[in-house]
Amino acid sequence: MNPATRALGVTGPSSKIIAWCGACLKRSGSVYMLGAAGGHADYAGNEVDALALNVATPRWTQLRGPTPNADIINDTQFYLDHRPSSTHTYYSTQFIENLNRMMVFSSPGISGDIFPPAPANFPYKSDKADRRSFSFDLATGDWDPPDYVAQFPGTGGQYANLCVKHPMTSDVYYSKSGGAWYRWASATNTWTQLSGATRNTWFAGAAIDPRRNRMLIVGSYSPIAPEVRTLDGARVPADFTGLGASALALAGYPAVIYDEAIDRYLVAFNSGPSIKILRVHPETWLVDDPAVGGMAPAARRNGLQNAMQYVPELRGFVLANKYDGNVFFVRTAT
Repeated sequence: MNPATRALGVTGPSSKIIAWCGACLKRSGSVYMLGAAGGHADYAGNEVDALALNVATPRWTQLRGPTPNADIINDTQFYLDHRPSSTHTYYSTQFIENLNRMMVFSSPGISGDIFPPAPANFPYKSDKADRRSFSFDLATGDWDPPDYVAQFPGTGGQYANLCVKHPMTSDVYYSKSGGAWYRWASATNTWTQLSGATRNTWFAGAAIDPRRNRMLIVGSYSPIAPEVRTLDGARVPADFTGLGASALALAGYPAVIYDEAIDRYLVAFNSGPSIKILRVHPETWLVDDPAVGGMAPAARRNGLQNAMQYVPELRGFVLANKYDGNVFFVRTAT
């Protein structure tokens, strides 16, 4: 995952894992991916890294290197070469199967005095709002032009917004903190406001259960009870039993996935020195603590975001918790 030429930034390429960044999964072929991950003054590299899991010996590969340092500029969504500015991706990295593209939705880009300023009237400055998204085309091995993805039409906060993909349709459900509730349709590349549902701060992990077309939302800037919502943002009453709602009242950027093989949600979060997994029944809302073999991975610095990804072909989940460590896979069904 080390680029041949290190991009600018005070922390360096380890920021791709530790600087509030998640990941995505290409379901066909079981490829774990991340790109344009870093943000603020931590790291400006926008390289794309991929890990094919469905092979005998998985190895990270770099699908595209970073933008040259000479083209990196401050407070913009795109650099001088019109490729994306690195960002804290939080939950916004999603793989869109029907387009064969990794996308990073509506993210602001780098911001730090160590980077040179953008030219006057540069069209992609962050003060023009973070309405554009980034898309990487696996067929060409390069980022698409800045306006490939329709611009987000809503308003709200820039950071750690609700962003969750339907695993069957690749439609993305999105709400900025303090904004409204939208769907981006992958088939038409269009945004539609579905409701005015929102929260003052999201900072939450979420996953969609495609059998019932509803989602579990866990976490916030401060610990709050979990929520269940429909795809248009309406609240669904849920009485969490077993360990109860208090076990899911989390901050610190938890991860949530829906495991299609076992029909359960799985929630991962930092718990002291390691990462803990809880399981949630999508009908009874029973919360329990499943037995997990092996040694638990070390806590992931600055949270998990959506770095935990369900891998349907392998019937389990994958998680990268350290830049210089192994990637973990847990099989959840035989």
